[in-house]
Amino acid sequence: MDNFDFHLSTRIHFGKGSTACLKEEVLQYGKKVFFVYDAGPVKGSGLYDQVVKVLTDNGIAFTEFTGVEPNPRHTTVNRGVAALREFGADCIVAAGGGSTLDCAKAISFGVYHDGDVWDFYCGKVQIQKTMPVIAIPTLAAAGAEVSFSAVVSNLETKQKIGLRNPKNRPVCAILDPTFTFSVPKYHTACGVVDIMSHTYESYIGPDNLVLQDGIAEAIQRACIESGRKVMADPCDYDARAALLWASDLSISALGSLGRSCFTAPVHTMEHILSAYYDIVHGAGIAIVSLAWFKYCLTPENAPIFAKWGRNVWGLKDAATDYDTGLAAIAAFEDFCKELGLPTRLGDVNITRENIQEIADNEIGRLAGANTWLRPITTREQLFEVYALAL
Repeated sequence: MDNFDFHLSTRIHFGKGSTACLKEEVLQYGKKVFFVYDAGPVKGSGLYDQVVKVLTDNGIAFTEFTGVEPNPRHTTVNRGVAALREFGADCIVAAGGGSTLDCAKAISFGVYHDGDVWDFYCGKVQIQKTMPVIAIPTLAAAGAEVSFSAVVSNLETKQKIGLRNPKNRPVCAILDPTFTFSVPKYHTACGVVDIMSHTYESYIGPDNLVLQDGIAEAIQRACIESGRKVMADPCDYDARAALLWASDLSISALGSLGRSCFTAPVHTMEHILSAYYDIVHGAGIAIVSLAWFKYCLTPENAPIFAKWGRNVWGLKDAATDYDTGLAAIAAFEDFCKELGLPTRLGDVNITRENIQEIADNEIGRLAGANTWLRPITTREQLFEVYALAL
């Protein structure tokens, strides 16, 4: 097992009615709140009314900022920074999906910089300070409410970057599974696969670590079981709760720490697709994951996939590990289709010509790709992976 540092500083309040903690959390920082939210799920779930009531009843002044895109733009973050400066808040309350929470986190450090927030993402300036963020997720997916990454897109440069810094972690996360009941099935499904990907990206690697493997496998099995349940009954509290908790455990890297190959090939390649074509992140994860698995399955890597097939998908051993690996990949594809997710680039209108352009332009941006389970170091290799998704 490799060395690692681990620190999860976010306070978590989990369960039905946990927004009761909001008053005490806000008043630690002052009595002015910048309220960033995703209007559809936050108002549709009743969360908006609860937040406004807590703030109003306790004399906490607030201003609202909404309209964050599914892949938040750096220009939207800049607008948020300007609005926050004008209002002069003490903290940020962010409610919604991962994009809204990531936008709020970017605003939290962007407000202490005089220039464009993209200056942080292209390395011109470093994060020195952040405003406290209290996060209330309405979707089980990215785990942005506890993560140290703030993912933002720049449509001009066709880049989508997750800026990682421990200062980015929200100070508090309020997790009430009932606020995820109204999430549409498609976005629920996208979230399920996103949660799984945060474990299998490192799990499907060269290390054999009993504890980490067990955690990663349990998270994935929980997603499969609970994902099926919420698709049948969106208001299944226990299934929604399992997915919401799995999203936080997964992004906290409990199943990844100590591994020699702690990278994110699927997310790296999906972020490229999202930056070019603005597709829903979880849908892109499903497509890229399937292609990545096919690219990585070789006779040498077959035991890794066979273990995944046995311990996550419940498969019996086939004639060879390679055959079991093929069956595991097929099980993943069948599960994505069962959830109603795309599994091919053509499903989201991306063509062979499109991926040739990506391969030509993006090979130099694949940080760490030479260390992946099956390295990608040339345009031809990058094209080959994407082509497997056609």
